[in-house]
Amino acid sequence: MKNVYLPITVDHIARVEGKGGVEIVVSEEGVKEVKLNIIEGPRFFEAITVGKKLDEALAIYPRICSFCSAAHKLTAVEAAEKAVGFTPGEEIQALREVLYIGDMVESHALHLYLLVLPDYLGYSGPLHMVEEYKKEIGIALELKNLGSWIMEVLGSRAIHQENAVLGGFGKLPDKATLEEMKRKLREALPKAEYTFELFTKLEQYEEVEGPITHLAVKPRGNAYGIYGDYIKASDGNEFPSEEYREHIREFVVEHSFAKHSHYHGRPFMVGAISRLVNNSNLLYGKAKELYEGHRDLLRSTNPFANNLAQAIELVYFTERAIDLIDEALARWPFKARDEVEIRDGFGVSTTEAPRGVLVYALKVENGRVSYADIITPTAFNLAMMEEHVRMMAEKHYNDDPERLKLLAEMVVRAYDPCISCSVHVARL
Repeated sequence: MKNVYLPITVDHIARVEGKGGVEIVVSEEGVKEVKLNIIEGPRFFEAITVGKKLDEALAIYPRICSFCSAAHKLTAVEAAEKAVGFTPGEEIQALREVLYIGDMVESHALHLYLLVLPDYLGYSGPLHMVEEYKKEIGIALELKNLGSWIMEVLGSRAIHQENAVLGGFGKLPDKATLEEMKRKLREALPKAEYTFELFTKLEQYEEVEGPITHLAVKPRGNAYGIYGDYIKASDGNEFPSEEYREHIREFVVEHSFAKHSHYHGRPFMVGAISRLVNNSNLLYGKAKELYEGHRDLLRSTNPFANNLAQAIELVYFTERAIDLIDEALARWPFKARDEVEIRDGFGVSTTEAPRGVLVYALKVENGRVSYADIITPTAFNLAMMEEHVRMMAEKHYNDDPERLKLLAEMVVRAYDPCISCSVHVARL
């Protein structure tokens, strides 16, 4: 009589945004099946904005997620501006990128310290760490609060920002506030560097080592950044953002409300490590120095390197925001907003959200959205994430099930998934 193996399940992956689980089916021959069960209720943000006036739709898109609302807002605004044929001035682009960086700093700090670090220190959550690791929790909150404040200043509030609008901003902060922002960023830089040094000491599990294809936005200009008009792959290919559907295929899987994605028929990865793999030559300042000294740890073959990549980005984007503020101040004073003529058209924006490539495609007809397609980083990552959970399970399925559950969750957390963002459905 054959042994009967019950599935190893995690009903709710802890310390990720949204609700998802893991199911590992084992037989005498080994691991038969691994599923990432994304059970967050499907939402219909594309569908409900079709037919809406363009400015109304742009107010809805950041509601997709509070964690990365600035990313959604700014990507949607750029897609809309491309659709109607408008390009904002360089000073507006600089301040928009600072707003986006606020999202990046807040998100990376929360992920690294409050979601990832407890696993390595043997805690079930960050609240249990407070007494012994006051310094680390303090740094996490200081960086998080800085990112939130930047979004509040430039976006009008810390979540679901309204101040980024067609043509620019609803209003601009005064010069003294931007100088204060620079001061706070400079004060945060040593804390970002401490974060990087801390994460160089944490294990990257060799069980999930293997080739990974990485996709990232090719930044505009000569600096590692967030905005770009091409998508670049680690296989040497690059293509215009408008051609994303020719290279990336989304498809439905039975066990998930979120679609999976393939690049040229295979799973792929996006995120901080993918940005470094494709664009590390554009780093500068302290971040470049840290990268050059720790290349061996920033491995393209291991998803756990994404944690360290986020840490180096905390350093980089802190420095980058200071430089962007200086760019804006060099053109001071300037108009908050230019008038935008709403014309018919189609626009695609690809940006780098904290978790990776974010795509917005919008068609505008008669001042209203007639087509919307949104693909989020987690929807891009899910197929690759599932592969890495399988690799971990194949090495540990004979171990204590609780140990395997923890390792499977750690793989998922390394990707920093935003599950709520991933469960969009285009048709009702």
